[in-house]
Amino acid sequence: MKNVIKSVVLVFVFFYSFQLSAQSLDLGIKGGVNYASISNLDSDGRLGFTGGVFVGARFNTLGLQAEVLFSQQGGRFNQSEIETDYVLVPVLAKLHFLRIFNIQFGPQFSYLLNEKDILGSEKVDISGAVGLGLSLGSGLRADARYNFGFTDAVAFDGASGKNRFISLALGYSFL
Repeated sequence: MKNVIKSVVLVFVFFYSFQLSAQSLDLGIKGGVNYASISNLDSDGRLGFTGGVFVGARFNTLGLQAEVLFSQQGGRFNQSEIETDYVLVPVLAKLHFLRIFNIQFGPQFSYLLNEKDILGSEKVDISGAVGLGLSLGSGLRADARYNFGFTDAVAFDGASGKNRFISLALGYSFL
């Protein structure tokens, strides 16, 4: 957990250092839903909440954004509910086009907060995120993302799987 906190602080300091050279800065909140499942387990998905804060900087068509989010993930496997809650820290590059759209991609670091009915869960999960964003004006924005795990998040009964989920979120930028 200390490493996650250090990473978040470093990301915020990184973005703060760009304040003078950035074309525009973003700081805001976001919330939404995600539909998560675990690969290789033939599991059903879990609908959950996601929400948190974001900070970003934009340089013409290129932008950088970091977030700290709470995310409910998991699924259903062999009649058992797999419920996991994570703190997510995505660090995304954003390519802006047609004034209101952006393509998002980058790594995501996750820390497992709690789990239900899982044996052998990993505390740290590394994944990738790709998505599409829409600026709705007046500070409002919408995001749709697909997250795919690089590391095994769950291992039990001789099987293992990676987190994967689709998220839809609405956000508001204060700047």
